[in-house]
Amino acid sequence: MAHLNVLLLCLAPYCETAWQSPFDAERLFLLKDAHVPGDYGWDPLGFGKGKSTNDMKSIRMKELNNGRMAMIAIAAMVGQELNTGVNVLLGDAALNQGELANLEAKCAFAADEAACSKAFEAAMATL
Repeated sequence: MAHLNVLLLCLAPYCETAWQSPFDAERLFLLKDAHVPGDYGWDPLGFGKGKSTNDMKSIRMKELNNGRMAMIAIAAMVGQELNTGVNVLLGDAALNQGELANLEAKCAFAADEAACSKAFEAAMATL
């Protein structure tokens, strides 16, 4: 519970930047009129300096689309893991560990990939 309180304290200034006070607004949860969603003044590398409003709108849309593509990619990776039972990221990290790399090389394009996959997972369990 203490972690939640710290998180709320850290996010309070951002809430004050974006949201109208619930005591002054006609309804709750209204954004301020001048606030642009996602713009909290944090640009440490200065990517937004000197850009026109149209350029910034284009950059925001590109960033939004890249975020959507990243979410789709992660969902596809999770779906692949659930479907095949093979851990996508853990397997790639483990391939750099000597005998697992040799096992993977032997199993690549093998006739009985299921048996190779089980041997690979058994080898992973010993790590």
